[in-house]
Amino acid sequence: MTETSAPAHARSVAADAARRAAFRPILVLLTAFLLVSLAMEAVLIVQNATGASVAIAIWIRCSLVLASSVVLVLIAVSAARGSRDSLTRLRIISPVVVIAVVVIVSIPGFLPDWVRIEQAVCGALVLPVAILANLPRIRAHFPKDA
Repeated sequence: MTETSAPAHARSVAADAARRAAFRPILVLLTAFLLVSLAMEAVLIVQNATGASVAIAIWIRCSLVLASSVVLVLIAVSAARGSRDSLTRLRIISPVVVIAVVVIVSIPGFLPDWVRIEQAVCGALVLPVAILANLPRIRAHFPKDA
């Protein structure tokens, strides 16, 4: 390493640390979203194993929510590592997930109340992600000239 490249490397390391710190709340929220989704799948599995009837719509909806939580966590991890494309995906997908949750929860009689509460909790965890990912202070970690 030459003398002139050392400051550039130090700036790069500092920028990487700052970006990861900025993404920490996003990663915490999305990990909580993933854990809530996993817990719901576990509840459905236990209910099914004990003979309780679980409607197919609940299985499908909760499985889709679990899949979306996995996808969002993977995208956020990639963005925290510096992928500008992943930030773009996060900025688009997280509001779509929130809108989908609001629509599904607001349909009367579609889901039992206990599932609607879980879905609302998931939406409440993703809403701040959608807001944070679209803030200028997060986008500033991904300069267009990079």
